[in-house]
Amino acid sequence: MLRVYLSREHLEQVETGCPLVALGSETPRQAPEVRRATTQHIKTMVDLVARQLPDWGQPGAHERALVTVAAMAGTLLLARAVDEPVLSDRLREAALKRLMPVVT
Repeated sequence: MLRVYLSREHLEQVETGCPLVALGSETPRQAPEVRRATTQHIKTMVDLVARQLPDWGQPGAHERALVTVAAMAGTLLLARAVDEPVLSDRLREAALKRLMPVVT
């Protein structure tokens, strides 16, 4: 899941990729219904990540999932924002390197 989310293909799918990364900074200014939908999407992502962890169901797994989702979205946002492909790749690779031990 992490490899797909932080892949070059997902990075390049700006129009169809993760809406959190594309619209996250605009969400606080949206209607309550939009914020509620965003909240549900984030909770779903966190739950999906937590279920992949070996200690799923334990309090620590949920916290690790929260951090992992935040790091995934933040990494993709920054990797899309920079105008240097090498830096973009390094951001994604570094995140994968650091996050993979958390999930496996």
